[in-house]
Amino acid sequence: MVKGYAKLVDPWTVEIQLNDGGMQTLTARTIVIATGARPFVPPLPGIEETGYVTSDTLWTKFSELEEAPKKLVVLGGGPIGSELAQSFARLGSNVTQIEMSDRIMGKEDLEVSTFAHQSLTESGVNILTSHQAMRCEMRDGKKYIIVKHNETEIDIEYDELLCAVGRSARLEGYGLEALGIETNRTIVTNEYLETLYPNIFAAGDIVGPYQFTHVAAHQLVRCSQWLIWQSEEV
Repeated sequence: MVKGYAKLVDPWTVEIQLNDGGMQTLTARTIVIATGARPFVPPLPGIEETGYVTSDTLWTKFSELEEAPKKLVVLGGGPIGSELAQSFARLGSNVTQIEMSDRIMGKEDLEVSTFAHQSLTESGVNILTSHQAMRCEMRDGKKYIIVKHNETEIDIEYDELLCAVGRSARLEGYGLEALGIETNRTIVTNEYLETLYPNIFAAGDIVGPYQFTHVAAHQLVRCSQWLIWQSEEV
């Protein structure tokens, strides 16, 4: 295990800026890219000025508080947003969950979505579906998110805003561009998870299509099996 920031310098070489200082270069016959994804923050006007947290940063931010936020707005109706909305409602926050589509958990079967909606409502979450976030504003020291519903704008006051509208693959900063490895929101691979270079594989959120830990594990097993088969052929 080497801790640092790595960069591909050629198809067989990785250069690492070590966390404790210095550089280290590693070479390998095979490289697997599994850089994951980061929370996507929508480009709402005013969101940077009013501030927000994501599933990556909320625990650090909220650990400084003596109690849960009194008014929490959760932007997003997917698994992460729904889970955290219910969690903080149970911790005592007044939670409003905003989802642009007509139901939360939209990728699930209707029965699952309906059950989740009922469960969150029973936990005290105020769910606003078919509401589109427009902008964030600061007025007289108070934070507001403005949403549109049926062509009408509604102001919702909050103390903290949690962005949970999805995750985007980490594609920049480690040499994909220089090597010409193709990306299209995720790294482009073949059915064996090989990139442009047959010795460089990609797995997990960086390749998709499903951003789940068990999918990443399955893909890494698949990479291993393919490498073993190639070795036996050689």
